[in-house]
Amino acid sequence: MDGAGGNRCHRRADDGAASPSSSLQIRSFNLPTVAAMYGPQGWADLPDALLHSIASLLLSFPDILAFAATCPSWRAAFASYPSKSSFSLLLPPLLLQPDVPLCSPCPRPYSRNLMPRCPCYVTNLASPNMHMCCQIPLFRDCAKGNVLPSHPDNFRFIGASYGHLILSNKQVCVVVDVFTGVSVSPPQLPVNKDNQLYNGILTAPLASPNSHLMVTIESHIFLWRVGSHSWVRCSNLDSFVYRVVVFKGQVFGMHSISELFIVHLVPRIRLQEIAVDLGKRLGGLEDAHMWLVECGDMLLMVRSPSSFLSIGNTWEAFRLDLSVQLAKWVKVEKLENWAIFISIDRRSQTFCCMDPGRWGGRSNCIYYYDSKEWVTCELGKPLQGGASSPGFECDNMLQPMWVVPSMFYPCL
Repeated sequence: MDGAGGNRCHRRADDGAASPSSSLQIRSFNLPTVAAMYGPQGWADLPDALLHSIASLLLSFPDILAFAATCPSWRAAFASYPSKSSFSLLLPPLLLQPDVPLCSPCPRPYSRNLMPRCPCYVTNLASPNMHMCCQIPLFRDCAKGNVLPSHPDNFRFIGASYGHLILSNKQVCVVVDVFTGVSVSPPQLPVNKDNQLYNGILTAPLASPNSHLMVTIESHIFLWRVGSHSWVRCSNLDSFVYRVVVFKGQVFGMHSISELFIVHLVPRIRLQEIAVDLGKRLGGLEDAHMWLVECGDMLLMVRSPSSFLSIGNTWEAFRLDLSVQLAKWVKVEKLENWAIFISIDRRSQTFCCMDPGRWGGRSNCIYYYDSKEWVTCELGKPLQGGASSPGFECDNMLQPMWVVPSMFYPCL
């Protein structure tokens, strides 16, 4: 019996002005009897229902990771949490910043290395003044074993989704967990080695039964079902693939502002092209500075006016309306109680967060990183003089991005 339990027993006896004989009777209880009366004997014995209620009150991914790392029983309770996917909607994603030296007191602008050589900084927006270091094990240990088919510097970044980086080197791809370093290597792509991959995305969490890795090479799409021995080539598109996102379990892509496509995986892999009515509002927009975002039950197209924002520019958002015969983009005036997170590289995963005030964030805002710090801009409001100007680009190197650890994605 622990000290707390023993004190509780004696206090109850004293409060009742018990006689020496009754006090002696309490002290004569054996341990199993006391355990049965007063329940768990330590933190590790707390019931799952109570631990689940505690986990639901935590306000950041680091807090939940610390919760799961407390002891085996708490980790098991987290594993059995009935709605782990809700965390990715209620908590802000983590900002991963590559190539920050161990001695650095705060993040610095990203370096020009293709792959990080130093630990990555991880910033939690719920506690922005507390920075963590994360060494991606794949690149830390590449010299110790045959982890990659070639040196990591030869690999190029082509995407990030479900807590994984997607890298390529000619015909070779590798999918690596950002925080654990566990990697998966598909078979070689059946393409010319001079072809350069542009986009890479997972269609579902890696452990899901029907998860595929989808890559694009110019106007061609290839899919590899995780664990299989070959790639499947989809029908060729008429133009270059710019954006790809998973929305309600389906893969949506954009190869121009007026042309979308859906990749269907069952009962067979096929491509469905969707024409979009732009109307007068969208007729003159360029598609070079747009992101596709899954936001609740909406598929949004978020637009910045240019590669480098200036005072007076505004962010805009449009939702895809598929309820009409000819699909169209409809202007969204406010995000209501949502916030959106976008990265410098449009091949990185986009995120949305519901009720950001819960962790100290702001609703109806877009969070981005401008190579020096993360910045918040309100949708539809002109940028003020104090706002930074981001430079958005797609490069071969790993750039700062928002991530959610893979353990928070359940199998679909």
